[in-house]
Amino acid sequence: MSTQPQGPGWWQASDGRWYPPQPPQAAPYQQYTQQPAPAPRTRNRGCVVAVVVAVAFVLIGGGIGAYYVYRGVTAVTEVAGGAWPFGEAKCPAEQDVSSIVGSPVTLVASGNVVVAKGCSYFAVDKSTGADVQITTGAALVADEQFQSFASDAATQGATPEAIPVGERAEAFGGSGRSGAIAVVDSSLILVEVFNSGGTDIGDKKQEAITLLEQVIAAR
Repeated sequence: MSTQPQGPGWWQASDGRWYPPQPPQAAPYQQYTQQPAPAPRTRNRGCVVAVVVAVAFVLIGGGIGAYYVYRGVTAVTEVAGGAWPFGEAKCPAEQDVSSIVGSPVTLVASGNVVVAKGCSYFAVDKSTGADVQITTGAALVADEQFQSFASDAATQGATPEAIPVGERAEAFGGSGRSGAIAVVDSSLILVEVFNSGGTDIGDKKQEAITLLEQVIAAR
């Protein structure tokens, strides 16, 4: 060390002294210290699962189809290791759903996304048939889902009406979309019947209620 630099590469420490380019490890009060390399990040499974669940709820609530639901279920399986604390989805038989909505459907996806489970049915005849989405989730999101339900009804020029199912339930019907929603115990159950090809399928409010009651009975 020195009170003056002795050549290129010498550096000044906080004690006012100058040190050679390769100072000994014990040199005091270095002005610049090499930061240790950051530890590698571990995968935050909880956050990934939460994102998948949120996306799945949005997609399911909008009735956007089983392909995305299946992708969500697959992603959660990979992240969470296949654990399904919310239970298995009990989907009504295709024949029952077809009979209720008045047009043939095919069950294309069923599964769970940690705090929700669902069944997606596609119309066999895309031009005139109806798709069906049945979703069961935690009742803690009930207020938000009832608000979203009212927004869906508004797109059909309808207003949800209270129905005598569970602790709290509503239903609406429109030419392109109908639905029924209910809180039963600690669960929220949503049934949607909507047009597959953008055509008028008629008011399916009663059909949605019938499916809702069937799902509740099968719990």
